[in-house]
Amino acid sequence: MRRGNQPVSLQPKALDLLLLLAARRGALLTKDDILRTLWPDVNVTDNALTQVVSDLRHALGDSPASPSYIQTVARRGYRFVAPVEEIPSDEPHRQTWGVFDLTDASVSARIGVRETASLDAYRSFTEARLKLEALDPAQVPSAMVDFNRAIALDPRFTLAYVGRAHARFWRFEASRVRNCPDGAELHAAIVDVRRAIELDPDLAEAHAGLALFLAAAGRPEEARDAGRRAVALEPGNWRQLFRLGFAAWGDERLECFRQVIGRYPEFPYTYFGSAMVHIARGDLSSAERCLGDGLAFESESPDRQERFPGRGLHWLLGACRLAAGDSESAHREFDRELRTRGADLYAAEHGINAYDGHGFAFLSEDADTRAAEMFERSLEIVPDHARSLIGLAAVGRTSALDRARRAIQELRANERTSEVALTSSLLLVVERRESEAIEQLDRWLSEAPSGPAGWTLPIEPLLARLKTDPRFAAVRARLEIRAR
Repeated sequence: MRRGNQPVSLQPKALDLLLLLAARRGALLTKDDILRTLWPDVNVTDNALTQVVSDLRHALGDSPASPSYIQTVARRGYRFVAPVEEIPSDEPHRQTWGVFDLTDASVSARIGVRETASLDAYRSFTEARLKLEALDPAQVPSAMVDFNRAIALDPRFTLAYVGRAHARFWRFEASRVRNCPDGAELHAAIVDVRRAIELDPDLAEAHAGLALFLAAAGRPEEARDAGRRAVALEPGNWRQLFRLGFAAWGDERLECFRQVIGRYPEFPYTYFGSAMVHIARGDLSSAERCLGDGLAFESESPDRQERFPGRGLHWLLGACRLAAGDSESAHREFDRELRTRGADLYAAEHGINAYDGHGFAFLSEDADTRAAEMFERSLEIVPDHARSLIGLAAVGRTSALDRARRAIQELRANERTSEVALTSSLLLVVERRESEAIEQLDRWLSEAPSGPAGWTLPIEPLLARLKTDPRFAAVRARLEIRAR
């Protein structure tokens, strides 16, 4: 499929659906019709079809609310509403349809190790992938079982290795909020996705996954190279653009995420990731506008289950408001973050952030008792969370100082370099050792590899007392240069 001269990548099932709909343009195709055609003799749920329709719409740049291509007929099925022109070709086996330029080359991805001849392997892979889309840690073990089964049935099924790598990565991400995350799962994810690349060097999804995992492992240059390779292979795929943006920083990240928003504006992490760059640059107004754009897609129904829940947007907006001196507005955003908190992958992390945000806001209002209550709520989620313990120390709980030092030592033992640099600097500020804190922050940013290290410094409440110090202004200037 092409848009102008640019290839647009589609997964095989999405291409099958496009061919089916375009061949019967204008006609209503019921869900049962489509399921029987795309998954003959396979028992799959409506979720599988919903996923494929969603992927196809994103590839086409279509909107379900105002469709140009695929119209949803409520509770019945789908209709293809775009005009289709069938253009005769000199080759009898080849047909070009004016909008899409579909050729035999378009389906080459269906040949070889990306697909499998085993129906059971494909069924296991499909079910596992749907489980991962929920970003629900409780479903990851079951997804792992399915991916393992698919690989056991077909050891050359490349996409199954990529899927298992993402399941391992979700396990790591779910553990990241702890001082001792599951680094073995991150390493295993990298091994899996490298195996996929060995089997199929031109599989964009594998290179994009590698970019994601290497960025999380603190290897930004390798991560960017992998992400750029993925985008070169599939320049129109929003997933590959997002993963390159995740691995990149500064202008490159903003440009990648701008393109993702153009293709999939409801994807919340692009707004969060873009706001990170603006915050590092000290441009809180742009960060707030970016977060506001993302929150415009937030569902008003508390019972609606989002495909990609926008965790963290309210917390980050509240942190920006608090940095601007508006603690009342900050409290409202922290409350909204806590009200939308579910059981998904990042719920615990941003729950802690929201409680800590309340704590630091109360601290700025000299409401130490309420501040302590909020930090204690945070520690109910992760008992040795360093920033929460530092918050308790800031309100006079001297016993929290030793606990904070032990937490930082644990972070250091697990090579959490950025977390160590930031939290130990915050602790120095609480201990009234501001000069040492500034020296440590400056050394951290001068030695850190390119990337988002230190991006929260402009919105760290405990560092607000340093804002008039010219030495801290120099640290902020270094951070801004790194974010260009």
